[in-house]
Amino acid sequence: MHRCPVCSYEIPGMARFCGGCGSPVQGDGSATTIPSTPTPTPSGNQGQFIPGALIARRYRILDLLGRGGMGEVYRAYDLKLDQTVALKFLPEDLRRNAGALARLHNEVRIARQVSHPNVCRVYDIAEGDGLHFLTMEFIDGEDITHLLRRIGRFPTDKGIEIARKICAALAAAHSHGVLHRDLKPSNIMLNAAGQVRVTDFGLAVVADQLRGIDAGSGTPAYMAPEQLERREVTRKSDIYSLGAVLYEIFTGHHAFEGTGRSDLKNPFFARQGDRPRCRARDPALPCARPG
Repeated sequence: MHRCPVCSYEIPGMARFCGGCGSPVQGDGSATTIPSTPTPTPSGNQGQFIPGALIARRYRILDLLGRGGMGEVYRAYDLKLDQTVALKFLPEDLRRNAGALARLHNEVRIARQVSHPNVCRVYDIAEGDGLHFLTMEFIDGEDITHLLRRIGRFPTDKGIEIARKICAALAAAHSHGVLHRDLKPSNIMLNAAGQVRVTDFGLAVVADQLRGIDAGSGTPAYMAPEQLERREVTRKSDIYSLGAVLYEIFTGHHAFEGTGRSDLKNPFFARQGDRPRCRARDPALPCARPG
């Protein structure tokens, strides 16, 4: 136990940050003063906050993990709970859209009920320093989109293992009335131990609402026909997306090509008899048999 030279807070011997002011602790027990408020970074590939920035006097930014439709995601250190978390910063438009913000709070409240080894936990939605952000479980791993770019496709046995865990995650969420609405490879993570985590349950509809889009939430290449036509989204919609994801896992190719709704309507509606089949890509893939 030693005292922080910045704020005199007593720091346990193994702590990485001061629990009083959030300053990082060096190997000799001393602390280094770094910005205590969000600090914009230069333009380029960096995020809007520099490593070391303190958010809401609780979360120390460590590094930028990525960007997506719902904003930037950072790895951060929770000074209160003494653990690493992920922070997803939400678009500025959210503050000006009371309906979308209320919908997001509701989605997070429902998603927090889902506790399953293959579901990435959402802890809370918070506001600090004029920012809205989600606090989530940090997954030390890589999403399936990037893995497939590196390896082409998964071996059959590994693909089956991953498929079972994605199905288990969806079943757990659906049992609590939680729909994903945007299941795709980039929302499925494999951690360092090879465990599957499905992320971003229920968030797609809020992202689309911010862009003025209604029930068609999702990524077109993985969307069910009713999503493309902006009709009611159900569990079956998630299962349809699951099929498109599994096709990609086993073959390394997209089930349907196209970038937008207009590109993708043709395969779904005009060519119902011409569905993609995994064995057309690889005859060696096992085929499920009825009974």
